Amino acid sequence: MSTPVAVITGASSGIGEALAKVYAARGFQTVLLARRLDRTQTLAQSLSPMGLALAADVTCDSDLHEACATTLEKYGRVDTVVANAGFGVSGLVEKLTIADYQKQFETNVYGVLRTFYAFKDALKQSRGRFAIIGSVNGYIA
Repeated sequence: MSTPVAVITGASSGIGEALAKVYAARGFQTVLLARRLDRTQTLAQSLSPMGLALAADVTCDSDLHEACATTLEKYGRVDTVVANAGFGVSGLVEKLTIADYQKQFETNVYGVLRTFYAFKDALKQSRGRFAIIGSVNGYIA
C-alpha cells in the first residue's frame, strides 16, 4: 500500500499546524494549504520529507483545484482532507461592517464547500475522509 496523503487547509498556524505535525508523525504525506506560503514552507521543511507546502486561498476555486491537481500529480492520491481554514470577526458590532461578516462567511462556510468540491473526486477514488474543523465560537454567536 502506498503512503497515505492528508491535505490540510489553514495549515500555516494554530490547529492546522498542529494537525500537520500529527499527520506527518503518523506517516502521512502532508500537504499544507494556506495563503501564507512562507509560513507553510517553513513547516513543510520541518516535516521533511513528509511535508509539501502549496499556496491556496479557500475563497478561490481555482487555487483549490490547482492544489488538488498538484497533490494528485505528486502523490497519486488524496486520503484525507481537513477543512480547517477559518477566522473569527471580533469587536463591537457598531464598529464592524457587513463586509467583515461576509469575508468571514466566505472563508468559514463557503471555503469548506469549495474545499469539498475541489477534492471530492479524489476522495471518492481513495474512499477517503473529509473532516471539518469548527469553532466553539459558533455556540456564542
